[in-house]
Amino acid sequence: MKFITVSAFVLSAITAVSAFCCSGPQCADGTGGTPCCATQSCNIFCCACGGHCRGTSKRSVLPDIFQRDVDSAFRLADVGGNGTISLPQYLKYMEVDAQSDKMQMWEDWFKKHDKNNDGVITIDEISLE
Repeated sequence: MKFITVSAFVLSAITAVSAFCCSGPQCADGTGGTPCCATQSCNIFCCACGGHCRGTSKRSVLPDIFQRDVDSAFRLADVGGNGTISLPQYLKYMEVDAQSDKMQMWEDWFKKHDKNNDGVITIDEISLE
């Protein structure tokens, strides 16, 4: 009986959540991420994406809570624990190679999400999306 109840809950959660993560650097269709691999916009962590991941026709099978929600991702990236993420912290969290030819793209992606242009990202700036 418990299995049926848990299964019903998980199934309802899976169908109710449309957010998913779709990060690069390499997308399923063989192209590079720009920086994310979704066909529509994503948040700074390449999660909560619209559309689907390039090279696939389906959304993620699991709800975003099982993958990487924004609060969890933010806490992991905020290694200083001060409520902000600097560009170097963000690049490290996203595993961007410092020698990557796409470094400028990732810096521009960070700046796009830095709504007040103070050089750091706060959870409030992510929530504004």
